[in-house]
Amino acid sequence: MATILPFRGIRYNEYLTGDLGAVITPPYDVIKPEEQAIYYRRSPYNIIRLEYGYSGGNDSAANNRYTRAAGTWQRWLNEGVLRREEKKVFYIYEQTFTYRENTYRRTGLVAALKAEPYDHKTVLPHEETHRKAKSDRLELLRHCRANFSPIFGLFSDPGDVAGQIMGAVKKGAPLCDITMPEGTERHILWALDELDLQNRLIEFMASRPVFIADGHHRYETAVAFAGESDLRRHPGRGYVLSILVSLRDPGLVILPTHRVLSGLTPAQIAGLLRAAREKFKVTEWGSLRAADLPSFLAEIKVRGAAAPAFGLITEEAALLLQGDFAEDTLDVSILNNRLLAPLFTDMEPSAFEEHVSYSKDEYEVLEMIYRQKAQAAFLLNATPIQELTDRASRGEKMPQKSTYFYPKLPSGLVIYDLDSSGDGP
Repeated sequence: MATILPFRGIRYNEYLTGDLGAVITPPYDVIKPEEQAIYYRRSPYNIIRLEYGYSGGNDSAANNRYTRAAGTWQRWLNEGVLRREEKKVFYIYEQTFTYRENTYRRTGLVAALKAEPYDHKTVLPHEETHRKAKSDRLELLRHCRANFSPIFGLFSDPGDVAGQIMGAVKKGAPLCDITMPEGTERHILWALDELDLQNRLIEFMASRPVFIADGHHRYETAVAFAGESDLRRHPGRGYVLSILVSLRDPGLVILPTHRVLSGLTPAQIAGLLRAAREKFKVTEWGSLRAADLPSFLAEIKVRGAAAPAFGLITEEAALLLQGDFAEDTLDVSILNNRLLAPLFTDMEPSAFEEHVSYSKDEYEVLEMIYRQKAQAAFLLNATPIQELTDRASRGEKMPQKSTYFYPKLPSGLVIYDLDSSGDGP
């Protein structure tokens, strides 16, 4: 089963960078271009320069965002902006956040996780991935040989064995306590350096798999990089930075990931609506602008408890679709197989990625329709975590972006240098 190890983490030197809340960010894949600029301005040491740097019109093989990230990475190490731990540790991480007026707290174990192919059944995925995103992450990994952002993993802990160990460590003094500038998130980090407790966690995880909650692209990139590396000389390249959270943690919040369609022809939109009416039971919800969105979403949730259900909105109308198909019971899979995939059958393989985007915020989706930045959107229910683990255990993958664990784990809190030690992490 899963292999984890402590490692000599690299963290920001607060004496040189100032407020640590100014240097960490969400992971690259949820950062919009305008947010990228904000993080650049927030601090000259913001992790954005390593994790998701600017591309330029004059970029070349010798000067591009990957080479610039590698140069900045080495400079910050040399200047002491980033400092390496003196010994190998696990970290205990606590993330406190607010969502819709409720406050949540979740706890995770920060570890180096062995990057093994999925067929080893030690790390289990639940989603399909995009080729383009993996190519981007692999280039960054080849240039920097470091993980700036962790994968988010889940594990079973019915007896609260790991939970009790992590809880005991949290009673001590933290390494850092960060409140983000927006005030919506707090990040606290402790070091676990006791060998006995480290070994207990290693043995505990060795008997169970890890389910990927978030970071499929980064994990698959790590496996690819391990496959092209000489692991006898560089054993650390066979691992990936991870934060592992118990499936029983009360801070696990899953949001739906809505599908937004743009750049389609009027004929394609008409065909989509026609297919929806042919394949699903349709309830008219009236004109979009007159529709009561909270009531619409509430009805989707109620209907979804009995059979797969989701909403389809266009500039003209809001429709509630419901269907019951023997081959699948997951709304996001049914949507993908019955409506979205057929829409792009006669187009290039990249068409899906070009015309379908994603959002966790239904009001943002609505605004995109209003402003004609999108032509249609599907509003979905959240995927239950039991559905995720059951399907992953059976080796089944859901369509990409089937889940959205909120909020994302931060980039830059702890960095894992794949070449940091000759004898592994």
